[in-house]
Amino acid sequence: MSTEKHAKNLHSLAWNYLYYCQTGQDRQGTILFLHGITGSRRYWEGRVDPLTRKYRLIMPDLLGFGLSPKPYLEYEVEVFRDSVKGFLDHNGLGEKKLHIVGHSLGGIIALEFAAKYPQSVDKLVLLSLPRHEDFHSAHEDFWKGSPSYRKLLNQNSLGENLAQLRRTGLDLTLKYLLRLPWQVLVDARKFSINSLTSTLEHCLLHYRVDPVLEKLVEKPILWIHGHLDQVAPFQQVKSVPRRFPSIRLESIPSSGHHLFLTHTRECLQLIEDFLDGAGPVETPRSTTCYSAVSGMAITDRTHHPVGEGSWISSQAVRSKRIRMLWSSSRLPV
Repeated sequence: MSTEKHAKNLHSLAWNYLYYCQTGQDRQGTILFLHGITGSRRYWEGRVDPLTRKYRLIMPDLLGFGLSPKPYLEYEVEVFRDSVKGFLDHNGLGEKKLHIVGHSLGGIIALEFAAKYPQSVDKLVLLSLPRHEDFHSAHEDFWKGSPSYRKLLNQNSLGENLAQLRRTGLDLTLKYLLRLPWQVLVDARKFSINSLTSTLEHCLLHYRVDPVLEKLVEKPILWIHGHLDQVAPFQQVKSVPRRFPSIRLESIPSSGHHLFLTHTRECLQLIEDFLDGAGPVETPRSTTCYSAVSGMAITDRTHHPVGEGSWISSQAVRSKRIRMLWSSSRLPV
C-alpha cells in the first residue's frame, strides 16, 4: 500500500489513537507539545508544570514512537501531520485553535501542521529545528554531531568522539549526564526499525524547512536554538529572521540540541513571554495519560525528561544495521 493511501486511511484506523498525557487549566488556551525522534511525552512531563495554571497541556507520543501504535508504512512528514490531525479530531480538539511547541522533528511536524491547517494554530514555538540545505550537509552535520550516527554507519572513532567532546565543552557535557535519567534510554528503545529509519530518511536527512516557512509568513513563530547545537548548527539558522521577518529567533549561548532539558527555565520564560503570560512555578501535579489502544485513563506521576535520540540513518543502511541498533547503547545526540 502506498504512503499516500496509508496517510488517507489514518483517520479511519486505530493509528490515530495516540498515547498521550494531559494536564493544566484551559484559562488562556491549549498547548500541544510534540517531541523529537525516539522521544516521547516524557521529554516534556514535569518540566512544563509552570504552564499548567493557565494552559491545558497535551503531550502525545508520536506515531511510531513511545507507547503509540507503530504501523508498517513510510513515515513521511505528511503521515505525522495527518496523524496529529486525526488525534486532535478524535479527542474533540479539531476545531480548537492551539499553540504548538515542537522539538526538532516535532518542530517540523508543527510547521507542516500549521501550513495545512492554519485555522487550527495560533502560535508556534520551535526548539532546535534543523535547517539543512541538502542531504549532504545534513549528513555531514549528523556525522559530526552524533556519535550514534557514526556508529550506525560503522565510521566511529575515538579521535572524532574526543573532538566532539571538546566542541561540546565540559559544562554542557555534565549537564547532559546529570539531567538525562534512565527513562531516556527506556523510551529511546520504543520504536520499530521501520518507524525509526523511515522517519530519519524522510523527515530529517531529506527535509528542507524553508519552503514551508514561506507559507507561514503571517504566523507568529518563536524559534529557540542553542549556540552549541552540533546536530542542527546555529550557524545555519541565524539568518532566518532576515529572510522571514515574522520569526523571532532566540539563542541560548551555552546550550546544545536538547536545550529544553539543560536550560528549562530559560526556555519556559521565553515560551511564556511569547504566549503572553505565565503563572509562577507550582508544585508538580499528577498527569492523566491515555492508552493508545484502550483509551483508559492512567495516572502517571513519574516526571522525567526523555531526549531525542540520535539514531540517524538513510535508506542505504536500513537493512544492514538492525543488529547494531539493538546491541548498541542509545544516548541522545
